[in-house]
Amino acid sequence: ELAEVGSQKFLEIVFNAVKREVRTAILELVRRERECEQVDKQLIKSVIDIFVEMGGSRASLETYATDFEEMLLSTTADYYSRESAKWAGNDSFPEYMRKAEDRLKQEQDRVANYLHSSTEEKLLKVCEEQLLQNPEQQLLEKEHSGCEKLLLDNKTEDLSRMFRLFSRIPTGLPPIANIVRKHITDVGLALVKKQSVNAEGDLMPYVQELLDIHDKYTELVGSGPEKGCFQGHNIFHKAMKEAFEVFVNKDIGKSATAELLSNFCDNLLKKSGERLSDEALEDKLEKVVRLFGYLSDKDIFAEFYKKQLAKRLLLARSSSDDAERSMIAKLKLRCGAQFTSKLEGMVTDMNLSQDIQSAFAEHVKDKELELDTDLTVQVLTTGFWPTYKSDELNLPKEMLQCIETFKAFY
Repeated sequence: ELAEVGSQKFLEIVFNAVKREVRTAILELVRRERECEQVDKQLIKSVIDIFVEMGGSRASLETYATDFEEMLLSTTADYYSRESAKWAGNDSFPEYMRKAEDRLKQEQDRVANYLHSSTEEKLLKVCEEQLLQNPEQQLLEKEHSGCEKLLLDNKTEDLSRMFRLFSRIPTGLPPIANIVRKHITDVGLALVKKQSVNAEGDLMPYVQELLDIHDKYTELVGSGPEKGCFQGHNIFHKAMKEAFEVFVNKDIGKSATAELLSNFCDNLLKKSGERLSDEALEDKLEKVVRLFGYLSDKDIFAEFYKKQLAKRLLLARSSSDDAERSMIAKLKLRCGAQFTSKLEGMVTDMNLSQDIQSAFAEHVKDKELELDTDLTVQVLTTGFWPTYKSDELNLPKEMLQCIETFKAFY
């Protein structure tokens, strides 16, 4: 076709003769625009379209890629290498990130304004390497403004920006996760050290502080896209888990955290303990179970919990049967049915005992039996309950008669 022949002749006679000078001129205009000068974007687009059209009827981008794009990427790498070094030397980490984020947006717009769309991924990759990947460690460890400082000062906006930027590069997040892990570990160990000085006092406020720290970093890590600074990314959940496992398993004086958590639950669930609404109680029990998940000695917790549950049930000290069942269900969900089978058996025993008591009262009434005293019996399954020392008692005959009557009924 005539158009194709014309295009071919233009390539041979005009384009090949001037392409180097034209490319140099276009790259200079791109540099000026990066320096915030006004340039004729339509002119740049028209010229770049010629580089694209020189691919011929097969719509090949080979000419555009070889004669323009390669040099664009090379000069972009040089430009941002110099910019990065300058910013890293003069600016704080948050200021650097704001500039980097702004420049990445500008480069995206540049593609939309006058470059070929196929260039976007390659151009951004070059920018990310120079602005983020190469200087990452230097930026994260910046004195007075690095990642550790952002965590200490709870700079959530800057931490969110840091995650957004460094998640763009393949190796971006592991170094941040390492700093987060160390930071949370240090915070936890400092709390343990402070509390160990007063190991003989009331340790319930210490458990509450552990819960508060866990709340803080759970919110920081987040639970999904747009939730929390790190948007629930697995690498940060793992870092947080590993950090908590270090200090949650430290004893305070002679008390293991497993015992303290059980005591804390006891205080929540008994009538004489902390008074909370049903919703607040449920929420706090959920948080305790999350902390329990970090314990390496879960069986120790189970032993203490079993004894305290038995006392609450046998002495009618539970503030709520629903709350007791809810807590056992949470433990079952985390550790499996075997872990909670005895706890469930104890609650079932108490419910059956109430039914038996009602049936016994009906039996006494129907048979018109005369008992010398009121009698309440709890029938327990030996394997479920803690073992108690059995004392030999000399009961008065009135009580003996009641016991024999119940035995005959049972």
